[in-house]
Amino acid sequence: MSDALSIAAAPRPTRTSWLRWVERGLLIGGIVLFVVLVRRLGAVDVWDNLRLIGWGFLLVLAQEFASFNFNTLGWSFAFPPDQPRPRYLHLLEARLSGEAINNLTPTATMGGEVVRGRMIAEQCDRHTAWASVAVAKLSQTFAQMCFVFLGLLFVVRDVPLPDGFRRGLFIGLGLLTTGLLTGIVMQRRGLFGVGARLAVRLGIRVPEALHAQLEQLDTEIARIYAAPTAFIGSVAGFFCGWCMGAVEVYIIMTCLDLAPTWSLALTVEVLSVAIDALLFFVPAKAGVQEGGKALIFGFLGLDPAKGLVLGIVRRLRELTWSLVGLIVLARHQARQRAAGV
Repeated sequence: MSDALSIAAAPRPTRTSWLRWVERGLLIGGIVLFVVLVRRLGAVDVWDNLRLIGWGFLLVLAQEFASFNFNTLGWSFAFPPDQPRPRYLHLLEARLSGEAINNLTPTATMGGEVVRGRMIAEQCDRHTAWASVAVAKLSQTFAQMCFVFLGLLFVVRDVPLPDGFRRGLFIGLGLLTTGLLTGIVMQRRGLFGVGARLAVRLGIRVPEALHAQLEQLDTEIARIYAAPTAFIGSVAGFFCGWCMGAVEVYIIMTCLDLAPTWSLALTVEVLSVAIDALLFFVPAKAGVQEGGKALIFGFLGLDPAKGLVLGIVRRLRELTWSLVGLIVLARHQARQRAAGV
């Protein structure tokens, strides 16, 4: 299992000491926030609510498997239509493995993308593999923003959110969306080649071989965007994956005897996704996931302790599927060693 974790660490550039300290500070801060919330809301109350989940946790795990399949479908569209692509099962295995790395290591959700690219590069051209990872990353984020803004437009607009929170939410999401759209435009126009040329102008040496590889990667990305259904199909698949989060919220709230409506479940999920997007820089969403749910439940007039339990159940679901992903990754590495790769 240690080999499975090491694959994410290998390609990462050395980070400066101050960045490591910031990362550690955010992680510790998130953990402290979680502990404070448990104490303030009552550990006994939180535990009693957690026990209500019972066998419903199996339904939570099942919906996440459906979400993985939607996300894998979204990824499968992010390939040039005239190029052979990896088998769906292999894409699903890479998806599971990458998600495990993103959940368990402080790689700002990028370590998992490296794992996915490496795993599928064995079944297709490596430039095609990395191009699909780059396009899928942006299409998944674009689907996330679509989910949040549609939810805010049709569901959350009638929720009595504090003016400051509502204003900050829209400003933050607006900035994120602006950056996302800029990234998509730059990706379509040759992001990596432009980055290499800019580095040269700044006096940073870029080897000719690397420059050529980045240009080839841009070419592959352009071929994906040239297909009319590629990006749209990818966004649609990921959008369905985001919608499954509302199903999970509905299941958990039902187990907590809250008698939810689908509108309420969608409201909770839209606000949860929005907060997670704004606080993406917190390693492993430590404390943010749990604290965010407690905050949202308070806004909606629900018991914040039950919101905290919702976040804890999600954390347990992530850890369970992360274990599955690490097992898949370890088996993949074992097959590679047996084949002498």
